[in-house]
Amino acid sequence: MKRAAVLGKGGLAAHACETIAALPETTLDTVVPVAREPDWDIRLSDHVASRWPATRLVRSGDWRDLGGRFDLVFSILYDRIIGPDLIARAERIINFHPGRLPQYRGVRPVNWALHNREHLHGVTIHTIDPGVDTGPILAEALFSIWPDTDEVRDVWQRSMRHGRLLITDTLPRLDHIVPRPQNESHAKTHRSRDNHKLGDRGDWTRETSR
Repeated sequence: MKRAAVLGKGGLAAHACETIAALPETTLDTVVPVAREPDWDIRLSDHVASRWPATRLVRSGDWRDLGGRFDLVFSILYDRIIGPDLIARAERIINFHPGRLPQYRGVRPVNWALHNREHLHGVTIHTIDPGVDTGPILAEALFSIWPDTDEVRDVWQRSMRHGRLLITDTLPRLDHIVPRPQNESHAKTHRSRDNHKLGDRGDWTRETSR
């Protein structure tokens, strides 16, 4: 049996668990929910405990507590940078990123896309390497956004819907996908220290009282 682990939070990570658990000859061995799970989404720890009681939960939220080797590690909205030790121990280690790559590496890709008045956004599944969202692309889904009328929460929710479909379509095909290197000439990394530059796109809506 192939040994799989999921790291992350919310309904999208729960969906990834469901998809992995349904894969042939694969066991959902370990799940690492983020240490502080959001109260506006499914609690991944509760979902896993009720659906797969035999699956180990790493409640510290720390990838370093995984232990052992894995055939598949999938990070979905996980809040820590995964280090080289786990990368070396995983046969395949991948990440779901809620933005287009390489144009929107790093934090808050939805916010930045709206700030930049993009009309096309996307979600990406890519291989994890030692960089920040720099690994080869396995799959992506692009969709329209409308910066004049869309709020961050609108595009985030749309990203999660497309993310579910992308996860469903991609995971069963992993053995047949040839990773595609990112085009470094288009690369842009957004970091937390620049969040203040987002202006009215820094929150879920442009009117925080809405």
